[in-house]
Amino acid sequence: MTMRLILTVLTLFAVAFCASGVNAQPQTAFVGAPSSIPVQDFFRLPDVSRPALSPDGNHLAFLARNGGRLGLAVIDIDKRSSKFVATLPDADIIEHFWVSSNRLAFVTGNVFDAAGTISSWRSGGLFAVDRDGSASRRLALPMGDGRSLMVRPRYTRVMATLADGGDDLIVAANERDFDSSDVYRLNTRTARKTLLSYDNPGDVQAWALDRDGMPRAAYSSKGTQVKVFYRRDEKSPWVKWSEGDFREPLSWVSAVGYDGNIIGLGLRDRSAATLANTRLTSALLRLDERGQTQQVLASRDDYDFTQPVFDPVAKKLVGAAYVGERQTVAWFDDSWAELQRQIDLGLPNAVNVFVPPQQSKRMLVRSFTDRNPGTVYLYDFQTRKLEFLIDARPWLKPAQMAESRIVKFAARDELPLSALLTLPKSTPGKNLPLILIAHGGPWVPAYSWGWDAEAQYFASRGFAVLQPNFRGTTGLGLKHQLASFKQWGLAMQDDLTDTVAWAVKQGIADPKRVCIYGASYGGYAAMQALVRTPDVFQCAASYAGISDLQLFHSVTWSDISDSDFQRYLLPVMVGDPERDKALLRATSPAQHAEQIKAPVFLAHGAQDRRVPIIHGERMRDALEKLGKPVEWMVKTEEGHGFTKLENRVEFYTRLEAFMKRALVQP
Repeated sequence: MTMRLILTVLTLFAVAFCASGVNAQPQTAFVGAPSSIPVQDFFRLPDVSRPALSPDGNHLAFLARNGGRLGLAVIDIDKRSSKFVATLPDADIIEHFWVSSNRLAFVTGNVFDAAGTISSWRSGGLFAVDRDGSASRRLALPMGDGRSLMVRPRYTRVMATLADGGDDLIVAANERDFDSSDVYRLNTRTARKTLLSYDNPGDVQAWALDRDGMPRAAYSSKGTQVKVFYRRDEKSPWVKWSEGDFREPLSWVSAVGYDGNIIGLGLRDRSAATLANTRLTSALLRLDERGQTQQVLASRDDYDFTQPVFDPVAKKLVGAAYVGERQTVAWFDDSWAELQRQIDLGLPNAVNVFVPPQQSKRMLVRSFTDRNPGTVYLYDFQTRKLEFLIDARPWLKPAQMAESRIVKFAARDELPLSALLTLPKSTPGKNLPLILIAHGGPWVPAYSWGWDAEAQYFASRGFAVLQPNFRGTTGLGLKHQLASFKQWGLAMQDDLTDTVAWAVKQGIADPKRVCIYGASYGGYAAMQALVRTPDVFQCAASYAGISDLQLFHSVTWSDISDSDFQRYLLPVMVGDPERDKALLRATSPAQHAEQIKAPVFLAHGAQDRRVPIIHGERMRDALEKLGKPVEWMVKTEEGHGFTKLENRVEFYTRLEAFMKRALVQP
């Protein structure tokens, strides 16, 4: 019989908060056109985030504001009671993990909303606490103030939790060697660590564990050379599976299954035809103990599979995840595929994401669309009901949001491209002012269908928005990524210009009203667009953007200075400071300000250690020296992205006004 899902709209969070005296921020009601939505409502952080069920399914942990900082709270689902169990005065809690059904671990850092995406810098502090708030313990010291990804060389990072009901975690740390990680079993009550990788093969940057938390595969990197090692069990020696340049498509162990099968990611085959004629996407594979493919479990020609999905109760592999036009799981197991189908029927026209839990009682389901930032439900396996928990941003109404869709086209060299297109409501969608948003990274996952704060904000102000997945964007195959190497300001830039050309050809964009904007790498692309194609864009805005590629190698105070990434990978991926000196200068917008015709808006944090403020200052000074219009915004206490809501509100308010002056017809 076909299962019928019934949506029971029971506001669990509201009941729990009222019972415990913990107050959520009040919802904001809006009336009228979407453009009346205040800027802060697009960019303020969610009141509640990262809900996670305990292993026994009886409690729910989540992050919520408490005294100005994100704290860790726990709800007893059956009793509908909740309490904060941990809050720190000088740091946010940015991640948390159920160690057992009674104990949690959490990581400290600094949470912010940069470029419309909830992000966090890790400060490195690792702590543990019981679910009632007792027995707290510091497990690892913070590395810094949470403004940078790499502050000090020491780290301790959670790799896995265990299903044995005990108090231990599996962590990676570089205590023995700054340049290589080890695996430890960490007791969260005593803080004692037991080394599990005593026979470390050396220079290890990543590990794969079996179901018991033992290291079974190691990914070693030195310079541009990588090696993949595997061992049968903890008593067996490490065997080198493969070795090569980091640009080669080597297979890698993703996990070891409950049945001992080795689950990997790599090319589905290495035939000449595959190497020559495909995008070199990653498939999910079953490997033998020599690293050879025994079975292709899941593959696509257009997208990379990213990880296997296991059922902890049935103790088997049940699916494989990938991010295509939408976030998706390809289910191998009929029962999970049927449950996905039924949930999709109950929550139609949405992406509905869930992970098989450690028990057969309850499960969390996250549902989102292009107009809904996300709603979390509790699924009950006994009653087959979905119970409403929380909206990510209840003050935003889906009916006021704009529709988005993925569009596809080709670059001038026939490389397949895609973009997320968002059009303002109540318009025919033709001849609109266009904002092209170049993402940061640039080697980051592709835009997929869903709600995006920046796109919705600008669309609510009457702009069409395009967010392209230009070459270098990950998840689209190795060839798409490699096509970006030493192409900063060149082919990568042409992809952005080709995106605009597509929008103009479709009649969506008015070619005389186009602005480009981005953060970090995206800020670089915005400035380089005015240098390379000065007649295409009528304005450009750079937020924490790079302006001079030679500074990658000469600046000594960034968080990548003197790192392996700076020494070995940047010369290959962007340009060598000596051999490619002419290339780096030719593709540095601060070196070619005389080419820029359009007005420029620059914003930077003075404490930015990822892209130090010298980048913004050099771009500003070059423009001002030539008498060219530039608007400058700096916040002395901010880093790589503005963390304070008042600064984000000021930034986006000024950015909107800047773009309207340049693009909107009187």
